[in-house]
Amino acid sequence: MDRWSGRLASMEYPDYSAEIQEIRDNGITPELLNRIIRRHQGCMRHMQQLYGRYRTEADKVPIFTREPRFKDEGDLEAESAINNQVNNDFFSEIIDVEVGFFAGKPANYTYGDDYQAEEETGGEEAVEEASKALSDFVKRNNMFDIDMETTKFAAICGYSGRLFYIDPEGNERVMATPPYETIILSETEMTEPEFAVRYYQYLDLNDQQIWKAEFYDNSTIQYYEGQLDGLAFVKKKPHLYDYCPLQGIPKNRELIGDAEKVLALIDDYDSNYSDNSNDIEGFANAYMVFKNCKVDTNTMATANVTGVIGIDVDDPDSPYDVSYLTKNIDGTFVNSHLDRAEDNIYRFSKTPNLNDPEFTAVSGMALKMKMTSLETKTGMFEAKQLSADTYMFKLLASSFSKKKVPFDPLQCSVKYNRNFPTDFLNEAQAVQALTAAGLPKQIAFKALSMIDDVDEVMRLIETEQDDIPDLEDEETARLSQEEKTGEVND
Repeated sequence: MDRWSGRLASMEYPDYSAEIQEIRDNGITPELLNRIIRRHQGCMRHMQQLYGRYRTEADKVPIFTREPRFKDEGDLEAESAINNQVNNDFFSEIIDVEVGFFAGKPANYTYGDDYQAEEETGGEEAVEEASKALSDFVKRNNMFDIDMETTKFAAICGYSGRLFYIDPEGNERVMATPPYETIILSETEMTEPEFAVRYYQYLDLNDQQIWKAEFYDNSTIQYYEGQLDGLAFVKKKPHLYDYCPLQGIPKNRELIGDAEKVLALIDDYDSNYSDNSNDIEGFANAYMVFKNCKVDTNTMATANVTGVIGIDVDDPDSPYDVSYLTKNIDGTFVNSHLDRAEDNIYRFSKTPNLNDPEFTAVSGMALKMKMTSLETKTGMFEAKQLSADTYMFKLLASSFSKKKVPFDPLQCSVKYNRNFPTDFLNEAQAVQALTAAGLPKQIAFKALSMIDDVDEVMRLIETEQDDIPDLEDEETARLSQEEKTGEVND
């Protein structure tokens, strides 16, 4: 079994500084594109290995490829050796916990509505138009799903790709791209690409494996096709944005996935757990011993099946015996080792053990303290995600401007909502304490995790205090009444 022994230099994301400069000077060529892809192969295979492990593919999880530690010899087949391959899927749990915590609730995409937004956008009507354009984009692309997919890929592989395109109806669309198909060429951050490459394999109508590649710059897409190291130019077309539309979203600056640092611990846990399973299934803790007895293979096979054995002895007067040679297994030591490995897996991956009885028994501040490590990890990713969103809004603005839609990317904002257990009682008490201390209610209400839009809450409070019906509610009631009576007011 090939256990994880650490990240090698060949697995690192390449430095493409020389290639970037060459593209700036002389443009992209098939030879240069093939070089860029070739240098990405080690990183690609490493990420495919990690993603295959998340999918629990048979050739990607080390325990599934393990050979028996002890093989039978002589006339017995080697395949008869007991070889349990038990996969304790900590890897996927580490990923899924973070995805659920960070992206398990939809993020809030908003466009500014204050005087500054009106001034920068072009007035109140322009703000409404820009806000609608952003809202339509979020709904049309189901950004909830896009955010979950990019978070998942980044947590597994260290970064994710996000490709923007214009659909046949002329709408701005976005899709998550696997990182092992995505190469970002940038001298600053992945979130701000200067050039990018997407390459992938597919089966043609003759069932032949063909590679396709797409090269993106700030105005066009160039398509290539063929075999690796032999990709040839096919066609070129504009992508209708003013910037490179394929960006990367890194998990962290080092591009390290969440579970990479504990892969050796997971492999050790799987190996020891499987060995214990072998002992239990094969009764390896007890061996039958024959003294002065004639025992052939058929007799032993019968004993294994029925538990009863009949034997012949050479000399009835000589001492003979059938007994068990037992192995004293220290269960406390084995369980202690597995428990320590499990604790270290959760500790070093910064993942809370949701099955821990102590975890389920705490609440309030104690619960938040137990979630601190996960919050720290996701906070680092959120910073990268916000940088990527800033570039996304700039990209959308370049497309909206062609449709004469006013849109200032700096007036857009995103709030990611943690999927954290809510303690309403403690939060309510905290708000009461803040207001009693003299803080404005608008500030105090921000402490409530259930509230996403504090301004809307303040408006509703003011409406209730003044006993003024909300205009939207009043209009809805009027239209409903007209439908019932069949009256239509011109």
